Amino acid sequence: MMKKLTCPNWFLLGFLSLTLLLVNGPRQASADDFDRYIMPVSNPVYSGDARNISIIRPIFIYQNLPEEVQTIVGKVPVDGNVKVYALQATIALSDRFSIVAVKDGYVDCNPRYTLSDHDGYADLAAGLQYSFIYDPTSSFILSGRLVYELPTGSDKVYQGNGDGNLTPSVLFLKGIGDLQLSGSLGFVIPMDSSAENTLFYDAWHASYAVTDWFFPLVELNHFYILDSGDRDIPDSGLGAIGTKAEDDLVAGIAEFNGCDLINLGGSYNDNNRSLTTLAIGARFRVLEWLDFGAAYEFALTDDSKGMIDDRYQLDAVVSLPF
Repeated sequence: MMKKLTCPNWFLLGFLSLTLLLVNGPRQASADDFDRYIMPVSNPVYSGDARNISIIRPIFIYQNLPEEVQTIVGKVPVDGNVKVYALQATIALSDRFSIVAVKDGYVDCNPRYTLSDHDGYADLAAGLQYSFIYDPTSSFILSGRLVYELPTGSDKVYQGNGDGNLTPSVLFLKGIGDLQLSGSLGFVIPMDSSAENTLFYDAWHASYAVTDWFFPLVELNHFYILDSGDRDIPDSGLGAIGTKAEDDLVAGIAEFNGCDLINLGGSYNDNNRSLTTLAIGARFRVLEWLDFGAAYEFALTDDSKGMIDDRYQLDAVVSLPF
């Protein structure tokens, strides 16, 4: 029997926003704003846009898992893939202030070895963003963002840990002619430090407007474990595979944090503190109010010390008329 899926609250927000767009038409670009720039593609939860713009953004990720991963009991074969279906939304209340919804969606994880197939909803995360510096004449924005991630997701896909976390971050955008440089730097601070890892992250984006519609890009993403959690191997040990305790087992034996979507909070995650990836891709502006993005991302650090070998990401950014 097919599972009945329920939608997170901002799936409804996205639907209502799209309806307003279709009724009112796309927003009009002005000569002194930042419409000529683009949103980063990879690392969608943490690599943000310094601009305050109203958008909806459907996202699809296809991620290949490493052939084997490093654990406290040695290397364990995994392989397989993960598919993620998500929708982000941002509502700009002014050029300087916006409400952001950065994480939701459905995760379908299909390991080939050792672990069981599992699927479920990701945690929900939303917050506020304010631009401390908004200077169209020098093509520069510096913004601060504060996001709260609620532990609403399924433990089958390593979500719902502890009491959620806060993510304070700083985002910038600088235009130099047809070149765009942007980035995000922030911390992931768990409400329960025994259930999730405390992280620092930085994300860097460079793109160039070859034409009005073609923007090739390169992006570097980095995560660093400042303090690991205390989750340990459950009493059932390897017998937890295929049960509700499987996420505790993975967190307890992994010598890494995972990837951008997952915060394991395991006792030994800080044995390998860093995860670094590189993404190469482009955005395509097919209409004034519609961009498509595509990127190929791969691990620069040892892929056995994380949950990402490589991934493909597709998205669309629909600009709204308010």
